[in-house]
Amino acid sequence: MKNKTPIIVVFLVLAGLSQSVKVIPEGRTGVIFNLKGGVQQKALAEGLHYLIPFVQTLIIFDTRIITYSFSNNIEDETRLGEPIVAKTKDGQIVGIEASIVTQMIKSQAPQVYQTLRTDYQPVLKSKIGKVMQEIIAGHVADALYTEETRKTVTHELLEYLSGSFKQSGFELKDVFLRKIEFSQEYIDAIERKQIALQKAQLAQIKKAIAVKEKQIEIIRGEAIAQQVEIKGNAIHGNPSVAELEYLDMIEHSDKKVPVIMGLKGNTLVNLDKLLQQN
Repeated sequence: MKNKTPIIVVFLVLAGLSQSVKVIPEGRTGVIFNLKGGVQQKALAEGLHYLIPFVQTLIIFDTRIITYSFSNNIEDETRLGEPIVAKTKDGQIVGIEASIVTQMIKSQAPQVYQTLRTDYQPVLKSKIGKVMQEIIAGHVADALYTEETRKTVTHELLEYLSGSFKQSGFELKDVFLRKIEFSQEYIDAIERKQIALQKAQLAQIKKAIAVKEKQIEIIRGEAIAQQVEIKGNAIHGNPSVAELEYLDMIEHSDKKVPVIMGLKGNTLVNLDKLLQQN
């Protein structure tokens, strides 16, 4: 038994050292819980720290920038849950994939431990889900299709969550709306609406074309009438104009021209032979 005593002493010394010397890694902060005085209100920085063995306990928090996601497909981020289900102002159910970029405030680590302990992620999840549902309830489903409304929702989410996160000891860095999914019934209704709109637009275009064509026909008719009137006035003023116009038509025609009565006198003239001689 005497031979085992030094070994026990060494073991107790080593155990005491392991309890008294702690290292806080980079990007973390520490909170000391004292059995006599409770949580110490000063957060510990990165590096080596000495504690009173079996009296003080070190709790380490991650103070790096972390991106939390609500999605089924994100792999590189810390997943808080599935897409957030919310109801729009007009009663449509939507699923929202979102990411929240946040960071624990180092100086607030003792308060975080006092109020939330180390399992604070469910609290963040609840805050985000509740605010998201309230914001979506203020917009109609059709508007969520537009990029402008999505930017508005993102801004509202960032504004409302920032204060709530800060009260819990976290700084909200950014918010991303990755995807908004609608029910299949709503998507089908939107497609039918778009098809009906396209048909209405096509009908308007056809109507406009028909009006233009009618205007063109009216203009063409007026031009022909004006041309006839001009020719009539010319022939009335000089009858030889009709002869010249007729001869010009014959010259450019590939049909045989019958014998006609001369315009002056009773002479019969075979214009076809006359043209062949020329």
